[in-house]
Amino acid sequence: MNLASIGLLLCLLFVFFQDWKYRHIHIILPIAIFALSFYSIQQQNSIAIKIIGYNTIFFLITLSVLTIYMSIKNKKFLNPFQNYFGLGDLLFYIAITPLFLLQKYILFFILSMVFAVGMQLGLKKFIRQETVPLAGFSALLLIMVILKDTFLNFQKMTII
Repeated sequence: MNLASIGLLLCLLFVFFQDWKYRHIHIILPIAIFALSFYSIQQQNSIAIKIIGYNTIFFLITLSVLTIYMSIKNKKFLNPFQNYFGLGDLLFYIAITPLFLLQKYILFFILSMVFAVGMQLGLKKFIRQETVPLAGFSALLLIMVILKDTFLNFQKMTII
């Protein structure tokens, strides 16, 4: 495990704790996660920009479909950042785009949503707020995925 990976894990841990406790994350964390992720794959992969572009397009299409669906359902435009999704969540999912090929990013995105809902339901007694710390729970899952990819010798999910 190199220094960039350790830094990435620490940033993810900070995202988890900040989102769990305060329901927001500091702006520097997604920037650091993106920089460390990009640095990690840039040394291994010459198509880093394409990977980031494809994953970002998928995420933005998903967010747009969510916005359109919720707006149609409520018969008025709904800002997803006021009702369903935090800005920190957006920045987090954009920040991790360098870590996955598109298929694995889609898989991680879906798994992280299911994981967040499961954690929210499982920790109902300990969570006082009704909002889900999506970036925090996703960061926790990503920590587990990176550790699995680093120390276990079966199919990797991340590029690093």
